[in-house]
Amino acid sequence: MVLSGVLMAVLLVGRADALQAALGLEKQGHEAEAATALERLIRQEPGWEIPRLEAARLHLKSGTGLELAEMHLEAARSLAPENPRGHFLYGQLMEERHQSAKALEAYRVALSLRSDDDEAGFRFAGLALAAGDFAGAAAAYRAYVRSHPEATGARLQLATALEKAGALGEAEAELKAVYAAPATRALGGHRLVDLYERTNRRDKARALRDQLDGPKKKLRPLR
Repeated sequence: MVLSGVLMAVLLVGRADALQAALGLEKQGHEAEAATALERLIRQEPGWEIPRLEAARLHLKSGTGLELAEMHLEAARSLAPENPRGHFLYGQLMEERHQSAKALEAYRVALSLRSDDDEAGFRFAGLALAAGDFAGAAAAYRAYVRSHPEATGARLQLATALEKAGALGEAEAELKAVYAAPATRALGGHRLVDLYERTNRRDKARALRDQLDGPKKKLRPLR
C-alpha cells in the first residue's frame, strides 16, 4: 500500500509537470507547440479534465480546431460537471458559433457553480439583454458593477437593462452616477437627457442640456 501510494504521488507530480511545461510553451509564444503537448497529455491521461480545458481554451483563442475544442469540452464537462470553467468555455464556444441560447445556458450553469465569476457574469448579462431578459441582465450587470465600479460601459448597460425592465428610478440613479464622475460627465449627462426625453420629462431634459452646453457666449458686435 505504501509503495502504491508513493507511485501514485510520483505519477501525479509527473502529469502536473507535463501540464505546466505545455502552458509554459504558450507563455513563450509557442501556442501550436503548446496545443500539441496538451493533446499528447490528453492521450496519456484521458480521464483528467484539466488538460482538456486548457486545450479547448487554446483552440478558442486561436479560432481554429473548434470541433476539437467541443469534443474536449464535452468530455471535460462529463468528467467534472462541478467545474465552472468547462461551462464557461463551452459558453464561449457557443458564442463563437452564434448559438446564443446555448451560450446563455452554459454561462448560467457556470454562475450557479461560481457566482463571483465576473467574466461569465458580464457575458451572461450581454446575452440576456439581447434576448430580452431585462431583469436577468440587470441582476448580472449589477453584480459586475459592484465588483468593477469603474466600468462605465457596464454601468450604462445596467441602466439600459433597468429602464427596459421598468425600473426607471434605478436606471436614472445609475446614469447620475456616471454623470457625477468628472471623466464621464458629458457621456452620463447626454444619456440622462435621452432618458428624460424618452420618459416625457422634457423640462428636466432641457435644464440638463443647458447645463451641459454651458452659458451661451455673447458675440462682440462688429465695428
